[in-house]
Amino acid sequence: MRVREDDARHDAPRSRPGQFAQLLAHPSQHLIRRPMSIHDEGDGWRSFMVKPVGPATRELVALRPGDRVDMTPPLGNGFPSPEQLGGGPVLLVGGGFGVAPMHFLARQMDGLPNAPEYRILYGGRTRNDVELDVLGGLSGEVLPSTDDGSFGFHGTCVDLCTAQLDALGERAADAVVLTCGPHAMMHALHDAVRPRVREVFASLEEVMACGVGVCMGCVARTAEGWVPICTRGPVFRTGDVFDLDGEPNHV
Repeated sequence: MRVREDDARHDAPRSRPGQFAQLLAHPSQHLIRRPMSIHDEGDGWRSFMVKPVGPATRELVALRPGDRVDMTPPLGNGFPSPEQLGGGPVLLVGGGFGVAPMHFLARQMDGLPNAPEYRILYGGRTRNDVELDVLGGLSGEVLPSTDDGSFGFHGTCVDLCTAQLDALGERAADAVVLTCGPHAMMHALHDAVRPRVREVFASLEEVMACGVGVCMGCVARTAEGWVPICTRGPVFRTGDVFDLDGEPNHV
């Protein structure tokens, strides 16, 4: 879904991959905006992948050109910039609709004169959950995976990422993995690959009410204690959120 935003820019985006905006159809029967990762930004617009899982998101997908959307500016902290990722291989791992910020980051890397080598690993349960058209126009390789083997690699995107690191050999130690998707998937990815690569960053998915850290409805346990994901994240080093003992780190 593409939404008009006058201050948005293609070549010098005002938002960062990994940031999100809060959206709600206008008018709506609901009061709380829904958080959506930014899929891309162009001159005068931002785009989002919207899955109709409830009444508020069904209102969004029912919108037509010219309808109005109540939308916040970009919120939260995004992934490291392409320049900060270093010169090693970059694996962008998206589980389901978590692939949205991977597109935005890949598109920015494509614009660099010395872009890092990257691949997008796009996982879904079946072929119906992998929509490659949302990743069109990128120069990096897109590798799909499905749990049932109906499309692409047979297995989870965690399995696919492990196989890609195997293929990189000694170069895997200099790789950076960036991921967004279901919490359990990202935790499993961290456990599987963190000892083998230079760094792993994850964008945590959570229902966010205010989006600015006031309501404290989206807290996660981190190495620094319980923090609101909307302002301290949604992007964290996975070691700061998944290498914790004791109580669960996610509510």
